[in-house]
Amino acid sequence: MQSGEMRHRVEIQRLIKVLTGNVTTTNYQTLKTVWAKVNGLYGREKWEEDVYEADRTAVFTIRHIACPDLTVKDRLVFRGKAYNITHIDNVLFVNQFVKITAVAMEDIAALPLADEHSSQGGAADG
Repeated sequence: MQSGEMRHRVEIQRLIKVLTGNVTTTNYQTLKTVWAKVNGLYGREKWEEDVYEADRTAVFTIRHIACPDLTVKDRLVFRGKAYNITHIDNVLFVNQFVKITAVAMEDIAALPLADEHSSQGGAADG
């Protein structure tokens, strides 16, 4: 990898559940902000049952040491947009670089607040 290719700041976020009394609150918290190379892979648009859907897939490359415990349950935030991780590739299995394939969600400013995901008795809202 060429020097300077990892020029974008990307947040790695993990979903954290907190139990307070009988109320479970879930919220994404930033684990760390890392340098990454970002490539737009492709976009897809479709109409299904009169509903328009679009997604954008990107590939993020980070150093393995930046977050060795990264999983598909985590998400990335890049330029104000959250990306759900769909695949993690430890390039050549040498623990140097990790390629992360992720699909963009709506802008994180439009996502519900943590309290809107809260539920009684620990059951999750889907």
